Amino acid sequence: MKKALGLFLAQGLLLPMAGCKTDGSMSPRGPVSQVVYKAGGYVATSGGKNGPVTVEVSFSSSRIEKITVQPSEETPGISDKPIAEIPRKVVASQSLAVDTVAGASYTSRAILSAIEECVRQAGADPAILKARKTAQTGKGQDEAISTEVVVVGAGASGTSAALTALQGGAKVILLEKTASPSSAGTAGASMFAANSSLQKANKEYVDPKWLYDQYMLTSNYHANGALVKAIIDRSAETVDWLIGNGVRLTNLPAGMASSSVKMERENPATANSYVDGGIPAITGLHEMFRKAGGELRYETPAFELLQKNGVVCGVKAKKPDGGTLVVNAKSVIIATGGFANNPEMVKEYFPNDKLGTEDVVAGAQGDGLKMAWSAGAGKTKIIPQNYGVMPKTSGYGDPLMAPLLSPILFVNSQGTRFTNEEVFNEATSGANTMRALPNEDLYSIFDGKLVDIVKEKGVNGLIDVDSAFIGKPRTYVEVGWKTDSDERREEANRPVDLSGRLQELVDAGLIVKADSIEDLSAKLHMPKLAGTVSRYNALCAQGKDTDFYKDAKYLRAVDRGPYYAAKYEFVNFIGTLGGTLVDETLQACRKDGSPIGSLWVVGLDAGGMYGDSYVYFEGGTLGFAYTSGRIAGERAAASAKRLK
Repeated sequence: MKKALGLFLAQGLLLPMAGCKTDGSMSPRGPVSQVVYKAGGYVATSGGKNGPVTVEVSFSSSRIEKITVQPSEETPGISDKPIAEIPRKVVASQSLAVDTVAGASYTSRAILSAIEECVRQAGADPAILKARKTAQTGKGQDEAISTEVVVVGAGASGTSAALTALQGGAKVILLEKTASPSSAGTAGASMFAANSSLQKANKEYVDPKWLYDQYMLTSNYHANGALVKAIIDRSAETVDWLIGNGVRLTNLPAGMASSSVKMERENPATANSYVDGGIPAITGLHEMFRKAGGELRYETPAFELLQKNGVVCGVKAKKPDGGTLVVNAKSVIIATGGFANNPEMVKEYFPNDKLGTEDVVAGAQGDGLKMAWSAGAGKTKIIPQNYGVMPKTSGYGDPLMAPLLSPILFVNSQGTRFTNEEVFNEATSGANTMRALPNEDLYSIFDGKLVDIVKEKGVNGLIDVDSAFIGKPRTYVEVGWKTDSDERREEANRPVDLSGRLQELVDAGLIVKADSIEDLSAKLHMPKLAGTVSRYNALCAQGKDTDFYKDAKYLRAVDRGPYYAAKYEFVNFIGTLGGTLVDETLQACRKDGSPIGSLWVVGLDAGGMYGDSYVYFEGGTLGFAYTSGRIAGERAAASAKRLK
């Protein structure tokens, strides 16, 4: 998630208030302890979402004068507002008791933490500034307005619903709880389609039946076949609609968006991907929505549906000033993105899962699901979208990540081999496999041979990363990362000496190292490991995996010391899938299947597309999000017109 943000400066003076000084000795709510600083400039760094966030704070003897957030790796669009707003609020209030920015909590907390450290360096007690209350603005103005369609949530599904309803002739209001576009739709890269104009231009044809079968098989036939078919039938049109509305997309060769070596590269080229990234795409759609006459309100979370005689007729929301907004509407669409950032709901629905975390769904706290259920909507199965595993010691930029996700020897907590390791080449199948293990414990076992191979040939010495993309140059952006197929292939073939990094992790106690397999087994408390390695080496010698059928090209004996073990963890918990019973038009339904009047639910809040697992092809959720929004937007607009 590499990016370079410009410097954001925050300077300000407290407005004079009757009976109150502005020298730091009084707060808008009364006396506080006098704060004395050692005048000067101080620098501190704290961990943000994507890396360190560095802040410089200038002090006079009595106040914070200026705060500068230096360029960082934080995601543009999501981090812009906290970088600008938090320093301004701290300077204006001379307080650390300022609210984080909804949808950018990691960046917000990093900035506040760094400022706090600068306060310490300046010789003051941060607890005093934390105790200060910021200026109170009162309850705020209550407001009641009317529209034809109101959409709750401005991610991919909500934005497409709102813009489609507006283009269908309806008056539309779009509400978003965060301060800027911040959703799974801003983070994802690709949407599936069956034969979009991009796919046709590249002669990359996708059989709709193949897509239908994939959804049904991975759901163990729990999916709503009518809904699945409706989404597939409109998927190509959705890609072309997005292009027509200013979103730049490109069709990727199969497997490029996931780096899958086997499973997805044998699939059709389903991925139609952002050229510029999700934040520019959805921001552009928001601008188009506004210019066409739609009303978009950020920092306005809806919390209650209005109903009359069993028909939904609007929503209540909280305004940025604290007042209540009542939106009376003929049609309501819920698109709040599930509950991945609600720890209580995550614990309730996934009590036994070790889930990774991602802040890209910071606003996804189950608001829409709770509202739909309270209105009488039926519940569907909910599953986590846990996209992949990685060595516990590494991150996205770690040179060990790709080698340790190649099909080397994997074992469970007892040291037993349990699968064809090629499953870890595909993110979803790898996550599903790890989830099925006792206590979800997964380890790789490797030796000095792996280090030698990568030092000589790069990652491609272990696994064919990019040969499938030769002659098909593409670039796309996902969560701020720009990926170029030619650059990635060059990187995969670049020799890398992993020995230094491995030793760092061994010294830190994060990777286990031993001179023999027996010693490694003892250190890991794995009684079956030595026998497992012996059996695996015998299979490698015969050149055929008769135990789990791994491709012979990945059979490399673990027989050259030193020997290593790495533990794995889940990453990219980017959303929850399902929750609200809907029909093939995305209209919310009661438990008995009867529709709830004037209510539609789309994207991650809608049930019926998944049963037990995310799909094993690229673009499943983002394609569903945009297309479900468009279908609901059309239906909601038409319904509102009929109710005139």
